[in-house]
Order: sequence, then C-alpha cells, then structure tokens
Amino acid sequence: MRKRNRRLRKKLHLGEFQQLGFEVSMTLKPNLGIDALDRFLDEFILDAIEKNELAFGGGTDGGFVTTWKRGSATEVHRATVESWLSRRPEVTLVTLGPLVDAWYPEVEPHSNPQFERDAREEHPRAPQLER
Repeated sequence: MRKRNRRLRKKLHLGEFQQLGFEVSMTLKPNLGIDALDRFLDEFILDAIEKNELAFGGGTDGGFVTTWKRGSATEVHRATVESWLSRRPEVTLVTLGPLVDAWYPEVEPHSNPQFERDAREEHPRAPQLER
C-alpha cells in the first residue's frame, strides 16, 4: 500500500481514521400494523441509536450501524443494540454482524500490517491499532 499523508488518510478513512460499524438483521412479527411498526422504528432510532450517538441506515429488516460522529462503533455499541432489540416483543430474531470497516467493508479491520507500521513511523504518538 502506498504511504499516504495524514490529511489523505483522514479523508479516506484509513489507518488511525478507520471507522468501524456493524450490520443488523432483524425479523419482526409478521402481523404488525403500520402504527406499531412506525412506533417501533421511532423508538429504535431514538432509544437504541441516537441515545448512543450512533447512526443507522436501513429499514424494517435491518441495516448498518456506525457512529454519528468521527470514530468507530464498539463491541459495547453492538451489545447495546442487540440487547435493546432482543427485549422488544415486536422482534422475533436478531442477528448482528461483526465490526467491519464502514467505508471499505470488504477489508478486515486493521488488516494491513505494512500500513500500520508506516502510520506508527509517521506518527509515533498515534494510538496503536489493535488486532
């Protein structure tokens, strides 16, 4: 991978600027009325997503969750969303995917050791990327 300066890494969400998120898949009770569905989605967005400074893109069968601001979703965020959905009577099945790169989902998080080494050399005080 080419060595990129800090500004470009930030713009491209690479290295220390990588943003992680996770997929959510849910199955709702089949006979939910439109009012109950609207109420469920409103509460999901307000209570599980926005209260935790997360963002959700998707619909009634699932979507993708990441942070609203710069940064990454964490295992704590995953557990919070899963717990909220599991407690809801409207939901019959919940499946959450692993944390993945929100901008380049086909790439494993922190999967390029050469780039990580380059980033540390350029910015020795930068936080170390976990594996």
